[in-house]
Amino acid sequence: MEHKPSLSFTVVTHNNQDRIKSTLLSIISAVDNLFSYKIFIVDNESADKTLEIVRSMGYAQIEIIPSQNRGFGFGHNVVLSKLESTYHFIVNPDIRIKDSQSLKIMIDYMNKNPSVGLLSPLILNEDGSIQHLFRNRPTVLDAAIRFAGANVLRKRQEKFINLASGYNQILPIENASGSFMLMRTDVFKKIKGFDERYFMYYEDSDLTRKVNEISSAMFVPIASVTHSWERANGKNIKYIWIMLQSLYKYMHKWGWALW
Repeated sequence: MEHKPSLSFTVVTHNNQDRIKSTLLSIISAVDNLFSYKIFIVDNESADKTLEIVRSMGYAQIEIIPSQNRGFGFGHNVVLSKLESTYHFIVNPDIRIKDSQSLKIMIDYMNKNPSVGLLSPLILNEDGSIQHLFRNRPTVLDAAIRFAGANVLRKRQEKFINLASGYNQILPIENASGSFMLMRTDVFKKIKGFDERYFMYYEDSDLTRKVNEISSAMFVPIASVTHSWERANGKNIKYIWIMLQSLYKYMHKWGWALW
């Protein structure tokens, strides 16, 4: 008899009262009694009604873990010692999984490809358009031109996001988005999760590199999720500064790739 995998999900929240319920309901609806599962809500000191909303949903499979607001990676690592699942999902609080079929495609792919440690699906905007998050390893140049506008070094920007791939092929990925990742739980544990030195930004780039050292990370666009994406760093000097600090940490750790 074939062993049915178990699933775990971590959602790190900080004042997400407007979106958390729809995200959790999309997860629960997608699982739809197909798999045993556990959802961990790691709350980074929310001051709104996020936790009140989660508690009111009344699902035994949801566990709330209060945490200090020490960053994205730290929040997701809080659950490392609690994980007993086959597969673990890293989920932003503004993600929606379309349906059970979408989830099943991801699980089937992982079941059939035991060498794959991380799956990055096609990530869509709410209007169905593609978020171009099939990215190469970051360089200082790539980081710089993202602030300069879409028409600056356009071919370089298109190369960084692998636009020529058409976003319709299963391919290795060097830089998966942390907004949604499906990981083999034993791989997530073996690499000891995220590097907590990053408060925000580049922790997903770092994690993808660690995964690729011991297994493989794959872009699998036959599966998709919806992401209500907002680039806070483009609006606030605080987030630009955090991004620059994270870029420095990433380059210092992995080697300075200027271009």
